[in-house]
Amino acid sequence: MTIDWRRFLLNFTILAAAVCLVLGVVLPIVRLSRLYVWTNEHSMASVIWALYQDGEPFLAILIAVFSILLPAIKLLYLLAMASLDGEGGPGAQWKRPLKHLEWLGKWSMLDVLVLALMVFYVKSSGIADAATMPGLYFFSASVVLTMLAYGWVRSP
Repeated sequence: MTIDWRRFLLNFTILAAAVCLVLGVVLPIVRLSRLYVWTNEHSMASVIWALYQDGEPFLAILIAVFSILLPAIKLLYLLAMASLDGEGGPGAQWKRPLKHLEWLGKWSMLDVLVLALMVFYVKSSGIADAATMPGLYFFSASVVLTMLAYGWVRSP
């Protein structure tokens, strides 16, 4: 009995990316402080819920789709490709799914960029002080691990 280390590492990377994605969504991503007295911590899930409750359902749905749904679909897609793939890497049957996955991958770092710009804006405007929290790092780790897994699925 031999262990296929490539497949094991690929599946482990996909699982780690999924765990990081969940933690990135539920853990606080930013702490806003006003006058060093009032602080609020926001997770991606709480931001989506707050937008929905404040009468911005379009923005809430947009963030939910690009921050939660598409990364989750991408991870499920990768897991299916890794599980069903034959020996020697992806064959001709995976050309079309790989194109779909590549299209989904174009949106990978968009959320991290938006969060970085938001923190920069808040800090530079003097309205409040913003600090990144662990959720941002878990979400970023999920994006990077997903990119690594995609690279491993794509290469033979």
